[in-house]
Amino acid sequence: MIKVGIAGARGYTGRELVRYLLNHPQVEITRLWAHEIKPGGEVFSKICPEFKGLLDVKIKRFSTDEVKKLDVVFLALPHTVSMNYVPRIINKVRLVVDLSADYRLKDPTVYKKWYRVNHRDLKNLKRAVYGLTEINREKIKNAKLIANPGCYPSGIILALYPLMKAGLLRNVDILVDSKSGISGAGRKKDIGLLYAEVAENIKPYKVNGHQHIPEIVQVLQLKSREKFSFIPQVVPLIRGIINMVYIHFPKKPSKEIFTIYKNYYRLEKFIRIYRKREVPELKDVLYTNFCDLGYLDWLDGNTFFIISCVDNLGKGAAGQAVQNMNVALGLNETTGLI
Repeated sequence: MIKVGIAGARGYTGRELVRYLLNHPQVEITRLWAHEIKPGGEVFSKICPEFKGLLDVKIKRFSTDEVKKLDVVFLALPHTVSMNYVPRIINKVRLVVDLSADYRLKDPTVYKKWYRVNHRDLKNLKRAVYGLTEINREKIKNAKLIANPGCYPSGIILALYPLMKAGLLRNVDILVDSKSGISGAGRKKDIGLLYAEVAENIKPYKVNGHQHIPEIVQVLQLKSREKFSFIPQVVPLIRGIINMVYIHFPKKPSKEIFTIYKNYYRLEKFIRIYRKREVPELKDVLYTNFCDLGYLDWLDGNTFFIISCVDNLGKGAAGQAVQNMNVALGLNETTGLI
């Protein structure tokens, strides 16, 4: 059995990792850690009653001594925190999967600009592999440290990557209108996350200034930041992200774009391509590791339209992390996910 530990197990993503890994026939969850916990630890199923009788182990404060007994460590920690832990554990386990942004951006100056701290682990930043399996599978197979993608980037990059590979994102204008459930903000005390603030409301935030922008620009190799606009919005849902992606071409390409998508993702288990002009719904990806891509046709003139749906806690976080673990350890990629 693969022995696994999860740091940040009390958060939404940590709990989702537990849910997936409990269904994984080759995994044993042996360690759970959290920062805000009693010194002696607490029984996890008392904190998270949905796991009563399923996972009654203690959740404790993090200890590097316990890591050496594990094969895999998942770090479901806030941004800027994971880079304090990775150097202490990277050589004690087979694999580290970091679900924060700490190892996604390859340029430390870009990281400092968007996360407002200096990166403190440049050595491991160089060796980290960006963990969006559908675009980086071969590198993930040999990874020691995987930088799990952000929730917004997961759906947006998968919606645009086939066009990038086909050389069709040069000189285009891209507008992404995204709507996310509230769990994307994490489990924390924040007035803006209260029910009375979120219910019956749609709130745009960090318009064209969200910290996931440089991740998207980096992976899609966009040459001009000014040609990518991103409007994230919080909607009164617990989970899920729907992305409306508009690509304006100076001139319509001669290639049939729908065929590009069908061919590029034809072997992918977790990418579901809808028929041309068929519209996916968010509810169909909730609690799954799927990314659904739909419409995939021209609106009018030179604007191509894509709808991308993911569960921010599934394909946008925990599901993707388990998929990465499966690939890195040579397991069947879908194990524990379907």
